[in-house]
Amino acid sequence: MATDSSCPARQPAPCSEDPTSDLVSYVHKHSRTVIDAELRRLARRAPSLRRSDLDVIDAALEELADSLILVRLRNAPRDTAPLLRRLFDTQWVDS
Repeated sequence: MATDSSCPARQPAPCSEDPTSDLVSYVHKHSRTVIDAELRRLARRAPSLRRSDLDVIDAALEELADSLILVRLRNAPRDTAPLLRRLFDTQWVDS
């Protein structure tokens, strides 16, 4: 579920020399997937919610994910990229 036009979705700007840029994009997409699934579940469980109600909840969850996780990933020092990948990349496989 997309946010309304007054709150545009934040898209991380990829930077080829930044080793965390792909990770930021991945975490953003993953958080969007989780938010969308939760909004669908909420809409089923509370059918009285209007589309505008869901849009407000969507915007709040997007802002929460951005401020708690994505901003910190974007501002992380480059030398922490391997640690951040281990924490946030769910496709990580231990050898």
